[in-house]
Amino acid sequence: MKKDEKEQSRNQNEILEGFNPNVYRSLSLLFIVLTIVNLAAIIYAFARTGYGLWHAEDALSCIAKIDGSFDDINQSILKIQLHPEDQQTVSACVDNILSYHQDIVDTTQKFRAINLSHVDSALPGKFESTMTKADRYYDAIASNLNNVKIGIAETSVLHNYEIENLREDATVSLHKLFIESDEATYQFFCRVGQRFLLVILFLVLTMSAGLYAISRIKKHDMAFAMELQSSKQKTANIRQKAVEIAYTNVVTNLKNRYAMLEELDERMKNEDISLVLYDFNNFKSINEQFGRDYADDFVAYMSKKLIKTFGDQVEVFSTETDEFCVVFDKEMPKSKTVGMAQKIMSLLSQPVQVRSAAIQLTVAGCLCHCPVNAYKSASKLFVAVDQSIRQTKMLCAEQGVSLLAPLG
Repeated sequence: MKKDEKEQSRNQNEILEGFNPNVYRSLSLLFIVLTIVNLAAIIYAFARTGYGLWHAEDALSCIAKIDGSFDDINQSILKIQLHPEDQQTVSACVDNILSYHQDIVDTTQKFRAINLSHVDSALPGKFESTMTKADRYYDAIASNLNNVKIGIAETSVLHNYEIENLREDATVSLHKLFIESDEATYQFFCRVGQRFLLVILFLVLTMSAGLYAISRIKKHDMAFAMELQSSKQKTANIRQKAVEIAYTNVVTNLKNRYAMLEELDERMKNEDISLVLYDFNNFKSINEQFGRDYADDFVAYMSKKLIKTFGDQVEVFSTETDEFCVVFDKEMPKSKTVGMAQKIMSLLSQPVQVRSAAIQLTVAGCLCHCPVNAYKSASKLFVAVDQSIRQTKMLCAEQGVSLLAPLG
């Protein structure tokens, strides 16, 4: 069981000719690695873009804070106008105005330090233009703030016609700047989102197409390899069948003389061999009296009886139409081969019923014990065996009986 499992595992892992799965595994792994690298690059780029978004939000926050501080200044001036006689309120409002302005100055410096080149390159210029208007308004009231605070100047100096125009102009510009900054931030976010969606989509499509192409090529190569293997297997089977036909006697279905000589050539190099060659006497009489079909049936019947009776102890070859060669098992002692050879000859000499005819022929046999390397080849051995069988057949013809003679 374990042997079959190992063999099955080996066959499953075998690399077919024309197809190497390791190549496709490596290509698939390469695409996966490239996908991971590209995703890492996208994540890194996205992180850097995140800084751009953070800067955009920071800039928007600064503008909102400046706009809020500017509104607080306006509220403080309005409060001074409503309570001009309340010196404590006026003094507190002036201090608040100074504080709000300082917040504006600090926030302005913070805004100028923000890199907005990737968000909206025009935004810093718009900011400076707006802050110039805000500074004009503040400069118009700044010189009188302390005088109003200590009561030297009237509160009316903080809200004349010219100052109101400057305040209105600065207020509108700040509100407009906040809206434009908010819109720029939103547009930047949309651009970045679309860009990354396209990049990711392109990446997914590219990698999917690559993996799909590898899969298709893999299937194609696998199919080609399997077809090639199948074709080679069919060719091998045909060749094997041709060899089997060439090495098989078609009447008896036993191995013929060519197969016997090939096998004996190998065995004679490593082991002693004992064999007997049997030849039917006067075999042509069956052809002449009954026909070739009877002769073929007679030989086929005899071959089956040989295999059935002695097949577990000997190997039988059908070397000619009327000839059998019996090779004894190498474990059989030489002393037993003579008796076994006589029993086989007795079986071949028995009368048999073939169709409607009773047929009995005598048999000439040649028993041979061949030590290792006694002959250069099986063909050389059978030259001697054939000479001996011819002599034995002449004796059989003279005496009219079956005879078994040793070689030599």
